Amino acid sequence: MEVKKYKPKLDKLFWWITVPTVVFMVAYTVLSAFTPLMLIIAIPIDLFVFYFLISPLFGYVELREDSVFIKFGFFMKKSIPYSKIRGISKERKFYSDSMLSLKNSLEHINVKYNLYDFTTVSVEDNDGFCAELMRRCTK
Repeated sequence: MEVKKYKPKLDKLFWWITVPTVVFMVAYTVLSAFTPLMLIIAIPIDLFVFYFLISPLFGYVELREDSVFIKFGFFMKKSIPYSKIRGISKERKFYSDSMLSLKNSLEHINVKYNLYDFTTVSVEDNDGFCAELMRRCTK
């Protein structure tokens, strides 16, 4: 089997939330530059928020030979063997039940694995991803 890579899906809502937040955070940091103590507090908060805002741009999902590989941002990675996957469901909602998820769209796919674990992904081709994942899980 070949490795298939899926890019994340970025809705308009993602951009409507990200851009104003970045503008607000930059303006707050510039204004707090006049008070050194506030700058010490603002810079770590900015870095933390920026990481979570831009990390979906660097995530992806790969269907490998024996597992699904999901990369969340820069550092977080998850590999789920096809034999452990017990269900796939498509949903459309604003929030994600999974804290660590490649969720940046209203339409997403819940991948249930092990006994109680699950993760959420939003890729550009949700239907193709579901079909290919189900095909690989049944083999």
